[in-house]
Amino acid sequence: MRLFYFLILVVLIVSCTENAIGIKEPQIDIISPEGGEIIKDSKIILKLNISNFRLVTPDLQPKKGQGHVQVWVDGMEFRKSNAEFVFENESNGVHIIKAELMLSNNTVLPYSKTIKIFVNNT
Repeated sequence: MRLFYFLILVVLIVSCTENAIGIKEPQIDIISPEGGEIIKDSKIILKLNISNFRLVTPDLQPKKGQGHVQVWVDGMEFRKSNAEFVFENESNGVHIIKAELMLSNNTVLPYSKTIKIFVNNT
């Protein structure tokens, strides 16, 4: 009986720790602008660094390790299958930007990055 419980424990541990067996998890990071940066223009160029995840156009058949990016700027949603977004005519003040990875069927993955920036284009 102890062997049975031991095997169940091993299966649970292995299933919860994919990194321990060499599988790399997706990563997303905002390269620019930097958090807290003051932008002296009404144009924001958002550049992302994405690793261990392949960007593809949205599809109904999700595949592990690929999908697209969803970006939120002050609560407004934008989606693309590349790592650069351009936002023009942004107003002065504080802006919150969140970038997250999604499967190609629009399922949000638990990999995201959020920053706060300031626009002062006067």
